[in-house]
Amino acid sequence: MLRKVLAVLAINVFLFLVVLFSFLAADVYTISYLTPIAHFLALILSPFAPLIAPCMFGTFLKVCQHETCPGKKTWVFVMACWCFNSAQVVYRDVRSLWSWTGEDDALEICGVRECKGSWVEVGLLVVVVLGQWRGWRWDVGLIGKFVEAIVEHGRKEEEAKRLKALENDVEKRIAVNEKMQTMAEAEVAVADVDKAALQERIEDVERKEVEKV
Repeated sequence: MLRKVLAVLAINVFLFLVVLFSFLAADVYTISYLTPIAHFLALILSPFAPLIAPCMFGTFLKVCQHETCPGKKTWVFVMACWCFNSAQVVYRDVRSLWSWTGEDDALEICGVRECKGSWVEVGLLVVVVLGQWRGWRWDVGLIGKFVEAIVEHGRKEEEAKRLKALENDVEKRIAVNEKMQTMAEAEVAVADVDKAALQERIEDVERKEVEKV
């Protein structure tokens, strides 16, 4: 249980840092020494940024729809935290696609060239939802293998816990049997002592009667 809590905390801290650096890279916030690092990372990772939110949301949907996932509630919570952190970035990207800033407050839509990353991100989110709903292999099996690895790991942990509990139960039964056997031996020993004492007392009584005669 402690290991799961630490894993959840570590994942949430990691995702918080991802979101923080995303906002720093977009100049939403400015922090000395961290903003230049965020800009540098954004330059390197920008081609892959539109894939993050769809992959996280797709993983969340696959875990939710998995029928035999051990520790499903824990993993759903973890994936929901991922999606929540990514949703803030998605919300910012979606808002950048259109705004009421045109002439006479007309709706102005950002072009594909200007907002290519945001359009790709929104399009992939739609594909993920439709693909998961229709049962398509939208992830080419990659995310499915990741989820199955999580499920297999959970099954191994549950099996290890079951075997450990079974081993403890066997040890308890052996200890109880040994205790009962010891108590039975003690009762037999006491009975033998009592029988010997009773026999000795009977002999004393008979000897006294013989002496009287």
